[in-house]
Amino acid sequence: MNCIKTSGLVFVLSLSAAAAPPASLRANSQSQIKQNERADADRLSRMADNDMVARWARLKLLVPVPAKTRDYYLHNLSSQRRYLRPWAKLFLDRLSGQYRARFGKQMRVTSLLRTVSYQNGLRRRNANAAPATGPKASSHLTGACLDISKKGMTAAQQRWARNVLLSLHNKGYLFAVEEFYQPVFHVMVHRSYQDYVAQRLAAAK
Repeated sequence: MNCIKTSGLVFVLSLSAAAAPPASLRANSQSQIKQNERADADRLSRMADNDMVARWARLKLLVPVPAKTRDYYLHNLSSQRRYLRPWAKLFLDRLSGQYRARFGKQMRVTSLLRTVSYQNGLRRRNANAAPATGPKASSHLTGACLDISKKGMTAAQQRWARNVLLSLHNKGYLFAVEEFYQPVFHVMVHRSYQDYVAQRLAAAK
């Protein structure tokens, strides 16, 4: 916090990061913690194993994601991992549809749902992977996350995706991080996104 004194008056300027929306999608030490806090606020269970995924799918708490549509395709994802929360699937459908309409190409998606058992295996292969438990656990365990690959995107396509995600991030409908070690946009879609879409559709009528 800075203080500026002029003409006998003291003005207090807060430099808190919370005072202004982020100007970029770069991750920081709090990114994973914030995603898990939001997951708890949205009352999202973490998927322990494939049996739990199957149960949640039968209850329609998770929805299947096709391996390929005209707007996107899933890269190297097994059938057990092709699930999302309904509002995250809605986000994927809308964003990829807008992307294809604008650029005439499919969006490449490289990660969706993960289980604790899968994440533990990933940690053994990749030291940079998030843990499966704790405050910094992978948010993919919730089924509300997806990774959009930047591979094959032009600078203009990346800029478009970055701007759309940053806008929705700042409005509070999702949490997005642009990763560089793995060239992806990581997106955790909040439950409130479905209300945002409903409002947009109602306003368009």
